[in-house]
Amino acid sequence: MNYKDLRDFVAFLESRGQLHRITIPVSCELEMTEIADRMVKGGGPALLFENVAGYDMPVLMNIFCSDRRMAWALGVEEIDELVTRLEGMLQLAQGPSEGLMNKLRTLGQLIQVGRFQPKTVSRAPCQEVVLEGDAVDLFKFPVIKCWPMDGGRYITLPLVITRDPVTGTQNYGTYRMQVYDSCTTGMHWQTHKVGAHHYRLSQERQDNRLEVAVAIGADPATMWTASAPPQPGNY
Repeated sequence: MNYKDLRDFVAFLESRGQLHRITIPVSCELEMTEIADRMVKGGGPALLFENVAGYDMPVLMNIFCSDRRMAWALGVEEIDELVTRLEGMLQLAQGPSEGLMNKLRTLGQLIQVGRFQPKTVSRAPCQEVVLEGDAVDLFKFPVIKCWPMDGGRYITLPLVITRDPVTGTQNYGTYRMQVYDSCTTGMHWQTHKVGAHHYRLSQERQDNRLEVAVAIGADPATMWTASAPPQPGNY
């Protein structure tokens, strides 16, 4: 199972009966998260809110909220398949075992891993529409307010991309972002997170700013990896 983008995964979930489209108007303040919470606790499917009150943009929720959907998101039918694959990669990192057949098997595994390397492109679909300056307006997005006592509305599943100001290594993290106004958010990265480490390094170097990019709605495997806990530099 390879998904070109999130639309592919949505179509796949629907084909497996694991997506419910909600066409009646629903508010992005409290109402959507209440529905999503009930569906998770009841073992329900992923939800696609197609008629968000006051907006022309749909909202997708609960795509990872079952073991089966989690496995599908990562390209396998069962999580155990992924565990076996990861164990094999850990053994690969330790070097091939003795014997010609084992060395040939390791070579095949290395070739397969090499296919997973990221590709750099000059243009991507996310660059088809570019808004700058006064045209930027975060309030055009149906950003949800989850709980009554929340301080505001939050982007809850962003890919936050930062770069180590010393080494240049990129990191992808999932850090909740509170929308303050039409062009400002507050980043909630805890002190032990890599993004926070990059920020502290930039402050120590007295850099004017730490460049940050945020992607919303990537393919499911990429979204998941941002929440995975590998040590910095080991990805």
